[in-house]
Amino acid sequence: MRVRVVGEEVPVARVVLARLRDKTTGVAGFRRALRLAGVLLAAAASGEVEYRRVRVETPLGVAEELEPVEPPLVVAILGAGVVLAEGFLEVFEDARLGLLAARRVEEEGGVRVEVYYSRLPARVHPRATVFIVDPMLATASTASRTVEEVKARGAERVVVASVIAAREGLLRLAEAHPDVSVYTLAVDPKLDDRFFIVPGLGDAGDRSLGVESG
Repeated sequence: MRVRVVGEEVPVARVVLARLRDKTTGVAGFRRALRLAGVLLAAAASGEVEYRRVRVETPLGVAEELEPVEPPLVVAILGAGVVLAEGFLEVFEDARLGLLAARRVEEEGGVRVEVYYSRLPARVHPRATVFIVDPMLATASTASRTVEEVKARGAERVVVASVIAAREGLLRLAEAHPDVSVYTLAVDPKLDDRFFIVPGLGDAGDRSLGVESG
């Protein structure tokens, strides 16, 4: 599995990440930074899309540029994934948007994932890149399940995009789906006993929605 750590390549990504990690960042600032993280991840991952050359008339002549062969499908994991997906849609304006909601059920020795809502296309065009966007790639249970869902609908090129990934989650995702690429701003070393990334940034859903889960 190919993993690109965008924060190691683009210094400004670490500036955005500092705002997201900072516990004093309020809801509005967290949303702005999360949306910007989506833009950075989408730009970094844009090479995963298949393009064709097009000729464009300028005021002074003709230029040759690119356009996607098929619009990407962006799958947002509810809820913080929606804000992250907004950044992707700023880069890929014609992208389709899918939604999936999964519930983490913490059990002794691990986490089980229950999908309780999905709005995905019946079939994914084989030449369309699928971006699965979720701010935190912790155990990778939700990401892996979402990869299964889109592959079952015909997806052949799948990318997982996260703000922070845990080493453990990357290893698990690589074992389950070695053909998937991962783009993340940073890789953190461990999970705590509740399977949250440490040092991480806390609960991305709570912080972006402004509502604590309960």
